[in-house]
Amino acid sequence: MEKLEFKKIVVLISIVIMIAGVAGMLYCLPFLYSARIEDIVGAGFPFLAGTIMLIDGLISIAIISKKYN
Repeated sequence: MEKLEFKKIVVLISIVIMIAGVAGMLYCLPFLYSARIEDIVGAGFPFLAGTIMLIDGLISIAIISKKYN
């Protein structure tokens, strides 16, 4: 597998993961403004997971860009 092809695959997967993370964060955002503690706790964990997915996508893009440049 060529370096350029591998880099494209990793970047594409990273972008898909980042989009999924942002979508999860946006879905949970209205529940974080609730007055019920169950809604806040229930929306807090998926929001945190979306944040981790977004950060991991950015880190993987940064690593692959530095490694194959």
